[in-house]
Amino acid sequence: MKKKEFFQKQHKELCDALLKAGKIDSRLSLWRSLSFMLAVLALAAGYDGYLFGYVAGAALLTVFVLLIRRHGRFRQEMAALQERLQAVEAFLARMEGSWRELALDGEDFLQEERPQGRDLHLFGRASFFQYLCLARTLGGRERLAEVLSPFPGSRDVILLRQEAVAELAKEPQGALKLAGLLQAVPEGHDLAPLAEKIKGEGAEEALPCRVLGKLRYVLPLLPWLALALSLVGRLPWEAAFYLWGLNLLLSLWAAGAHGAILSPLLEIQQALRGYAGVFAFLETRENKSLYLRDLRRHFLGETEGKDRGMKASEGLARLAGLAERFLYRQNILAFVLLNALFLMDSHLTAGFLRWQRGAGCQLSGWLSALQEMEMLLSLALPALTREKTALPVLLEESAPRLRARGAESLLIEEGRAVGNGADFTGESIIITGSNMSGKTTYLRTLAGTAVLAYAGAAVPAESFEVSLMDIYTSIQVSDDLSKGISTFYAELLRVRQMVEAAGQGRPMLCCIDEIFKGTNSADRIVGARAAIQHLTRPHILAFITTHDFELCELQGPEGQPLRNFHFEEHYEDDKIKFDFKLKEGRCTTTNAQYLLKMAGIIY
Repeated sequence: MKKKEFFQKQHKELCDALLKAGKIDSRLSLWRSLSFMLAVLALAAGYDGYLFGYVAGAALLTVFVLLIRRHGRFRQEMAALQERLQAVEAFLARMEGSWRELALDGEDFLQEERPQGRDLHLFGRASFFQYLCLARTLGGRERLAEVLSPFPGSRDVILLRQEAVAELAKEPQGALKLAGLLQAVPEGHDLAPLAEKIKGEGAEEALPCRVLGKLRYVLPLLPWLALALSLVGRLPWEAAFYLWGLNLLLSLWAAGAHGAILSPLLEIQQALRGYAGVFAFLETRENKSLYLRDLRRHFLGETEGKDRGMKASEGLARLAGLAERFLYRQNILAFVLLNALFLMDSHLTAGFLRWQRGAGCQLSGWLSALQEMEMLLSLALPALTREKTALPVLLEESAPRLRARGAESLLIEEGRAVGNGADFTGESIIITGSNMSGKTTYLRTLAGTAVLAYAGAAVPAESFEVSLMDIYTSIQVSDDLSKGISTFYAELLRVRQMVEAAGQGRPMLCCIDEIFKGTNSADRIVGARAAIQHLTRPHILAFITTHDFELCELQGPEGQPLRNFHFEEHYEDDKIKFDFKLKEGRCTTTNAQYLLKMAGIIY
């Protein structure tokens, strides 16, 4: 079964399941209403003197309560189905091209000092980030943005990520379930502030917390003891009410200190169900790759060098219980009754502080592991949504090396993209060709695919082999009026950055589109010749596109290779056509005048 057919089948099955669930939901609502109304009628009959009415009313109220519980669980199951459907639709969006309409495009991750983010469409509208991101937490999105870097990290770490991503991609059902569970986590949620808050020390040392913490079991018993003594005539019955009032006054005295400690529970109460579901799934999932096994150990509380801790799902379940009780306590009547009778705030505070000292110490580790899983799941998307992908080979060669067959851009729908090859080592490549023939797309495809490879993802190609290289680009250059920088000067700064980096001797991949297009042809050729001479070195693989055929005659310094390639067009029925295929040698055709005629500018 093709990948698109698999997700379409999942979509249909989930839609059918939700349709059936909707009918059951309606029936449960009807039964709840009927059982309640019948219970009221039965109790009314009992009030009128019919004894069976009380019996029937009690039975019907029991049925009503059971139906409420069953309906609540069923609606949770419906919510899980809906969330899984949303996940399937997210996968299909990548296959059908509607992913460009997603709100989350990573625009916030664009950095002025890293123009590669915009040049290669790593971030922003119709970008790699927008295509890939399945992360729901803020930390997961930041982690994905971090690995989509033009500067590769450790080869060993990349290979570990690659192995983990490949394992996730081989199990579409598991990946789909994880993506569905993540849908229950609120959009862009961040538990990091809670993790920081519970690291704080000294909160439990506040006087009200210390006093009531020690007396939280004794003080609630005193009113009941006084009540019992009043029944045998040893104390006036008012004593019990005075003691309950004292408990309430003490709770009011401590309300500020307790509230400061318990306030994080209100912030996360709605998110806990989503986190707990994800953690429970990741705890039970068997993994083969070293990376995924290590992450699972974090969720199981088996971090290296420490005693076995609490499972993430167990810790979240306890926190959810505390948050739920604290939510009930927000009602003013519940606050009065629960604190007067049981000193509820003191018990909640003691429970939360105990949770902080135990599971709370592991929270940061759980969050880091979850963010890694979100990042890995996002990187698995190309292999899950495209028929043609390959695991990149990370070459260990010291010289910059790039070999590819059928490399396509991830940002172009499969079937529309035209694959191209590459086989280059430490050289400068001059690419000529007419307008719209594919020069810029080729640069972006090679450099963007290299970024994907360095992240650990499968790439849209028949094969892709690349050594580790720092990637520098000058493609989408614009002026900056606020700084008084023209387009030409902005490009000069980009090229200067490449030349300065070249002096460090690190392997580099440089992509310059239409070099120095912002100035006159004479100056452009002089400047381009100088720049190409600087960048033609054994540790640099440089791609330069140009419309200036004079640059095709350049020779590299000291015999360094400098080769010419081109894209071309042809005409059919007086219409311009492109095959978007890279060919050796320099271009011999132009199409500017034809395009000007098409636009109605010349005749």
